[in-house]
Amino acid sequence: MEFAVAVAGIIGALVALVTLGVNVSQYRLQRGAVAAPGRKVESREAHKILDEIDEDPVRAIAADHIFIQSDKSGVGYIVTQPIAVYLDMHTASCVPAKRAVLARSLADFVEEGLGTDLKGVLIATPREGNLLVGSSVAELLGSDFLMIRTGRAPRFGYPIEGTFLPGATAVIADDLCMEGSFLATCVNHLRAYGLNVSDVFCLFERMDGDAREGLAEVGVELHSKYQIDDDELKQLKGVGRLRPAAPAGPLPSQAGGGPARPAGND
Repeated sequence: MEFAVAVAGIIGALVALVTLGVNVSQYRLQRGAVAAPGRKVESREAHKILDEIDEDPVRAIAADHIFIQSDKSGVGYIVTQPIAVYLDMHTASCVPAKRAVLARSLADFVEEGLGTDLKGVLIATPREGNLLVGSSVAELLGSDFLMIRTGRAPRFGYPIEGTFLPGATAVIADDLCMEGSFLATCVNHLRAYGLNVSDVFCLFERMDGDAREGLAEVGVELHSKYQIDDDELKQLKGVGRLRPAAPAGPLPSQAGGGPARPAGND
């Protein structure tokens, strides 16, 4: 009996050490990733290039949150597809009025795609995505909200946070889509718990990413309200008037981003 207790104690100590090592490495990774978010494009200059966004409030928010780096680099969780021009919707969403505009626009887009009868449909957003906007969309639509974890889940190991029943329909909603493998992982987590997933809705889709192709491989359709065009990215990189980003402020959005053009419900 004493031997069993001793063995259990040793195993517990080893697990604690491994957990501590993982936490320390993740902390170091986050600390090492801290960097200046690049240089901010002047809103007036960006506004001219974003003239195809037909919603003035959304256009104004996007124009005020575009950053450019001199060289491409990974942004947050996007490490396989480095970018140099990105749209910082996380910072924008921290302002209640801006969050309301973005959420209303995305909620309307979901209703356009699926219809107004969304009873029983769940809205899901990745933890690494824009939870502020995603949860607000769910509230506007009267839907329950799920959070998808793609990293290590601290609570009981569950990758899905929220209340649901197997067989229900879940729709992934986020501010921007870029990385196909990341979105496919989100879909697979939802399906592993018996949820039906066939649609992803986003405000902005980066065409230099592979979100659409990656989702198609798992039988999911991507609906993007606005698509980021590579030619428009080049225009923004050529904008002459830039100003330094605020010295103390939030890190850039992990999803990346940039200018956009209307795409409709693909």
